Amino acid sequence: MELDEIEWRTREVFPGWKESGLSLTTIEKGGSGRLFVRVVREDSGESLIAMHYNLDRADNARFACVTDFLNRHAIPAPRILERRIDLNLLWVEDLGALDLGNLAGSDWASSRLPAYQSALRAVFPLHRLSESTAPEDLPELEKPFDAPLYEWEQNYFLTHFVERFVSAEKAALLRSDRAFAALRDELATLPRALVHRDFQSTNVMLRDGGSYLIDYQGLRWGLPEYDLASMIYDPYSEFTTAETDDLIGFYFSLKEKAGDSESRAAFEKRLTQCAMQRLMQALGAYGFLSEVKGKTEFLAHIPTAKKRLLALSRKEGGLPGLAAVLA
Repeated sequence: MELDEIEWRTREVFPGWKESGLSLTTIEKGGSGRLFVRVVREDSGESLIAMHYNLDRADNARFACVTDFLNRHAIPAPRILERRIDLNLLWVEDLGALDLGNLAGSDWASSRLPAYQSALRAVFPLHRLSESTAPEDLPELEKPFDAPLYEWEQNYFLTHFVERFVSAEKAALLRSDRAFAALRDELATLPRALVHRDFQSTNVMLRDGGSYLIDYQGLRWGLPEYDLASMIYDPYSEFTTAETDDLIGFYFSLKEKAGDSESRAAFEKRLTQCAMQRLMQALGAYGFLSEVKGKTEFLAHIPTAKKRLLALSRKEGGLPGLAAVLA
């Protein structure tokens, strides 16, 4: 959809904006067949985000109903102001331009830590919605995390990272490692809750001292620790060991306050397992995007992701065979 059509469609659905001068700016954030445009009303400074999407990906069409669900359950997300589903066009509340990733390099104690804690508080109510007591108003979701999906993530990693950046022989060795099958089978047997699926720094917007989730159309049943791992082991962000421990401890304190009696050791072992899965998926994506799609900028994220995966594979619940290959 062209910008001029978005402009006149905006005037059409917001009568009060019809005679005002409008400024339209394309927002680079996002993708997956979606166009985001910030529309500013010049006489008042009011703004909103117009989002046009195609149907090449099924989750694009789910954005509206997932947003409505999150709003009903008081999980911080933008509101949909108007919609033209027939045109695949939505107008969404403008949350500003500051995301969690923009705080990189700022002071930990006074800036980043409070912001990350706010983000974890924002996603935590989502993690309390369990599959065993699913809400009646639950919208259609993406395919849940199960053994085949975990296996796909592992194979994606072996094919597009290990084969391309280590060796085909090492990839074959890991494919025959029963610990990989044991990992996915164990994760698949655990009780599931709702997860964002891509809970990382650029998908949390900061406004007025609060955090808001975006890019959540991939909502599905899974393990909350997968979301937590996506955030605290995010290859796009830099954390010291102490900073990572701060966030793990804060999330565990949220669980304790909610009445969860699980031990810290059991929780951290599952977090390690989920973090390995997430980082394997990420490294597979970096290999695919750089080597197949020619997007070589993703090569820059490989060293951090590999370093974190190596450290995790050596921990309790890790994969010793993987550690040997990565080392």
